[in-house]
Amino acid sequence: MLFDLYGVFLTRGVEDSLLHITDAVNAEVAQQFRKTYLELRPELEAGHISDERWWQQLALRSGVDNGEISEIARALESTFELSAEGLEMASKVMDAGFVTGLFANISPGLAQLARERFAWIEDFAAVIFSCDIGVCKPDAEAFDVAVESLGATAKDTVYFSPTQEVVDAARQMGINRRSRSLRCLTLFSLAAKRDDAGSEPLPVAS
Repeated sequence: MLFDLYGVFLTRGVEDSLLHITDAVNAEVAQQFRKTYLELRPELEAGHISDERWWQQLALRSGVDNGEISEIARALESTFELSAEGLEMASKVMDAGFVTGLFANISPGLAQLARERFAWIEDFAAVIFSCDIGVCKPDAEAFDVAVESLGATAKDTVYFSPTQEVVDAARQMGINRRSRSLRCLTLFSLAAKRDDAGSEPLPVAS
């Protein structure tokens, strides 16, 4: 089974945090910054540019000065707000014998920060970060890498994400998709039914 990081284990995504950067800069600058950030973000999350170089380009194109950039960078770290519900679900899925993967679009800097802060990331059988594989969701290649990392096939993989665009891409790849609000009890019911039928448990991905 594959789990997304943002919206499943972290309660706020980058887009949500961008809405709060007016604490660091004025509203007009914040609007231009958000627009430029989202335009440049794919290159960063695919690992095609260093964090330092990327922030320099962002400051230049958005008109935000270096001091404000530092404030904004700190504000974006607030994306790391843990979801107890998501962590509990993953723990029970792992205990049920499913193969699990963490699958996220994330910059090199935030990926390093996540690994430093959250020891539970190492509990996943596979950790697929876009900055490590050079491609982002919803690109089909990213899903290919994720499924292969689990040692699974697309049809045997279940994917949990709150992002409709990414869920639609998973569907096109033949991956089963689930809402992040699906309760652990439902997952256990699925596992029990497969065990009763004498089947191998499905790999779990995020």
